[in-house]
Amino acid sequence: MKKQKFNNKNTQKYYHQLYTTFPLHNVQEKKFLTFFKTRLHEYERQYPDCSYQDYIYHFGLPEDIVIDFYHHYDHHYAITHMKSRKILQYASIILVPLIMACIIYVLYTTYLYYQNYIESYPLYQEEIIYDYGDIPMYE
Repeated sequence: MKKQKFNNKNTQKYYHQLYTTFPLHNVQEKKFLTFFKTRLHEYERQYPDCSYQDYIYHFGLPEDIVIDFYHHYDHHYAITHMKSRKILQYASIILVPLIMACIIYVLYTTYLYYQNYIESYPLYQEEIIYDYGDIPMYE
C-alpha cells in the first residue's frame, strides 16, 4: 500500500504529535494508527482548510487518544510490552559496546599479524655480483 501524505500541514502536525505520543509501536498500535490516519484523511477531504485546534476539538488531544487506546486494551498487554522494550534497551546498551570491543580486538590482532608478516619477509634483497674477469669455460 502506498503511503499517503497529508495535504494540510496541520493534519500532518496532528498525526505526528499522535504518533510520537505512543510509547510503543507494536502490531496493535500500528493498526490503530493506520485506522486513525484514514480517519484523518477523510476529515481532511471534508474540511481542507481546518486548523490544528479544529483537530483537537473534533478528535481530542493526542495524549487523550493514547490514554483511551490503552484503556481499551488489557493492562497486562501494555505492561509486558513496556517491560520488553526496557529489556531490549538494556540488552542493546550491553551488546553494542561488547560487539565494538570484539571488532576492535579482531582489527588489532589482524594488524599485529600483518606487522609480523612484514617483518619476517624482507621487501627487497641485496645481491652483489662480483666480476672476476674472463674465466675460460673449458680448458
